[in-house]
Amino acid sequence: MGDLSVALAETPEEIDAVRHLSRAFRQWLYDNYPAERPQVELYYNPEKFEALLANLPHIHARPQGAMFLARLDGESVGCVMQHEIAPGISEMKRLFVSEKARGSGAALALCEASLARAKEDGYGVMRLDTGYRQIAAQKLYRRLGFRERDAYYAVPDDLKPILVFFEREL
Repeated sequence: MGDLSVALAETPEEIDAVRHLSRAFRQWLYDNYPAERPQVELYYNPEKFEALLANLPHIHARPQGAMFLARLDGESVGCVMQHEIAPGISEMKRLFVSEKARGSGAALALCEASLARAKEDGYGVMRLDTGYRQIAAQKLYRRLGFRERDAYYAVPDDLKPILVFFEREL
């Protein structure tokens, strides 16, 4: 399918690529969850989301966090981030692979890079949440050894029906 690579996003250009992919992820959610748009807006409030994107280098700063960028034939096609949510526990956030790279193995490679980095950084557990309609992502997480669990943060009632939570030991 092409030359796939995954590496830490560290330069301003790489971080901007992660921001661009994160915006594409939010748009994907709007496009694929039309009936749940109010809930998506609640979870990804546009103003708060842009503030979050501006703060990505701080939120996911090494060594407590990391941002990964996948490239296919040199083009940025996917990302994933992680950060510490409690001592010994890392959270994987905003895994996204562009339509062009679906089926390339980019999502698996991003997850594996994130899991390996978290383990190297001394974390014992990785957690994440995903949408209930994101069946392909759920299959990938289960294949990687994640198990469904209860919510690990306070979830507004409007979001409870559309979120699924996972965890695995590292």
